[in-house]
Amino acid sequence: MNILFVLVHPEPTSFNARLVELGKIAFEKAGNSVQVSDLYAQGFNPVEGAEHYQDRIDTAAFSPLAEQRHAFKRGTLPSDIQAEIAKLEWADLVIFQFPIWWHSIPAILKGWMDRVFISGGLYTSKMRYDRGFFRGKRAMCSVTSGAPAEAFVSGGRGGELSEILWSSQFSLYYMGFDVLPPHASY
Repeated sequence: MNILFVLVHPEPTSFNARLVELGKIAFEKAGNSVQVSDLYAQGFNPVEGAEHYQDRIDTAAFSPLAEQRHAFKRGTLPSDIQAEIAKLEWADLVIFQFPIWWHSIPAILKGWMDRVFISGGLYTSKMRYDRGFFRGKRAMCSVTSGAPAEAFVSGGRGGELSEILWSSQFSLYYMGFDVLPPHASY
């Protein structure tokens, strides 16, 4: 099996990074192939903008989805996006490893989704959910928190984990992934 970890933490010696390191070792020991996409180490730019598109269809106004569709059709997607898409295409299982920050996912991961899940290429009005680009592939969120499990329940001070992760997991489902239950390290 091909496994991709998307690591989302700025500190290379963090608990999140260690979880990915140990996961990689365990999966490889079991005979799997593993790649890691470390967003901070890569210097991934999460901010979508006109500067990413050299061959624009409209230079007067920037329409991200229109430019994504155009770049995908012309084969002119930015190289960092092409690399991330290639990793996703290679993977059978994608594990997103990140901390819960401010009751949500880190901004760089949201920006990664905005830029990598290309309109017109990886999803269309007819290519989503069970007909999504990534159908047959699995995805999972593995999260860490700075609070005990009791804080992440209905009415808890951290908020209910399923509600915190709902939009991210639904986005993965929208893209065609079979979304596995999240793993939480409290």
